[in-house]
Amino acid sequence: MRERSRRENSLFNLFSGFGYRLLSIVTAFAVRTVFILTLDSVYLGVNGLYSNILSMLSLAELGFGSAMVFSMYQPLADKNEEKLKQLMALYKRVYSIIGTVILGLGLALVPFLDHLIKDKPNIDNLTLYYLLFLLNSVSSYWFFAYKISILSADQKTYVINAYNCVFNIIKTAAQIIILLLFHSFELYLVTQITCTIGQNICASRFVSKHYPYLKTKPERELPKQEKSKIFSDVKALMLTKISHIALSGTDNIIISAFVGITHVGLLSNFVMISDAVTSVLCQITGAITGSLGNFFAKETKAEGYSLFKKVDFLNFWLYGFSLVAFIVLLKPLVTIWLGSGYVISDGCIIWLSINFFVAGFMNTLWTFRSTLGLFVQGKYRPLICATINIGLSIILSQFWGMTGVLAATSISRACVNLWYDPWLIHRSGFQRSVKPYYKTYIGRMILLAFIVLLMKLISNIVFYHGITILRFVIMICVTAVLPNAIMILLYHKTDEYRYFYELVSGIFREGKNRFLTKK
Repeated sequence: MRERSRRENSLFNLFSGFGYRLLSIVTAFAVRTVFILTLDSVYLGVNGLYSNILSMLSLAELGFGSAMVFSMYQPLADKNEEKLKQLMALYKRVYSIIGTVILGLGLALVPFLDHLIKDKPNIDNLTLYYLLFLLNSVSSYWFFAYKISILSADQKTYVINAYNCVFNIIKTAAQIIILLLFHSFELYLVTQITCTIGQNICASRFVSKHYPYLKTKPERELPKQEKSKIFSDVKALMLTKISHIALSGTDNIIISAFVGITHVGLLSNFVMISDAVTSVLCQITGAITGSLGNFFAKETKAEGYSLFKKVDFLNFWLYGFSLVAFIVLLKPLVTIWLGSGYVISDGCIIWLSINFFVAGFMNTLWTFRSTLGLFVQGKYRPLICATINIGLSIILSQFWGMTGVLAATSISRACVNLWYDPWLIHRSGFQRSVKPYYKTYIGRMILLAFIVLLMKLISNIVFYHGITILRFVIMICVTAVLPNAIMILLYHKTDEYRYFYELVSGIFREGKNRFLTKK
């Protein structure tokens, strides 16, 4: 495989990621539409609840994958094959153990499932559905998934995306056929398991072919001091993982237990759209994560901070624009797609959108924390955030229902993560003062609040006489143009804006020149 530059790898990863995520959005909408047409709406709630439970059980992974990927950056840069074999051998053993632990914990939860569902629906085989969800989760650890990590560390995420695309298409086609012909939730889940195993096996064969040295065992095990460093990072990542799960993985469980599983189903349609957009935007940071690891292994901190400011600016723009679009367009989109009976309250939509934006903001910070190796610092912060979120979610659910649960997520992050992570990255990662960064972000938040109020006023005028497809299209056009025009007006003189403007212009010029040369 020809060696590519960091820029080439980042672009390959970026565009392949966009392609995969756009395909995922289309297939997710197709499957969800058929799902709603062929199965009772309560199955949406069951699907969302069990997915959240399994995400909680994934705590057993403890962030080990992130620590392992970080540990591979330097040996890949140095082409140290023996070290990579040692790391992969350790990774394989640990992932086998993790899969077994998740299976055991999952089975132990079976007797308590009924207590997690308020107003239990009158449908059969709830336990069987849960066991199929559990099997899908376990299979992702048992069937060669550990091998994929070297592709991420080696800036070849585009290979993973290619396999994702192929198996996504296979899974979507099979699930739609099964739902239409058999109306079977069991077969729907079995298809998901089969594709998970098949994808891992195929990706594993690719790794074996292009990294043939991994087929042989290392001459000796990884030195104890290096194992200790990895597990020290894992301990810190465990706390971060707990926080992440407590923030994003408990909402459906709390809503199901304290509000009702029907509300979980209604929320799941909006979350699906939010997750789809998040997955596309994450490709931007995900595409460069491996390159960042390689970058920080070779370049200076000053160059790294310049790159951080650029990525952070791009992240703010993309997630800020999406926040505005969600608040303005989510309700009419679901109304047109599924009908007014599947719409949630405006308060829920606003807090869901804020959660989306905050998670995107944290994603960039986490990307730089992981590539800078800042795992141990602030290791107890996630526990504080998790405790606040769960306690606040339960309390607010009693007063505001589902809106209160969603609001608790953003409030808990604001209390702990939003100020601490930037401070840590600046102090320990780049040895700089964080005050200018705080000032910049306060200004950005004020700008977003103004744009949201302006766009909400316009949308109220456009949809005053009801939601129609024509009015929705008009609002899409206004949303696409006005917020971006305001941000261009305010930021067009900044270094970060000029960098991306020149980068995109250069890509278009290069493409145009190649086209003209071929002609």
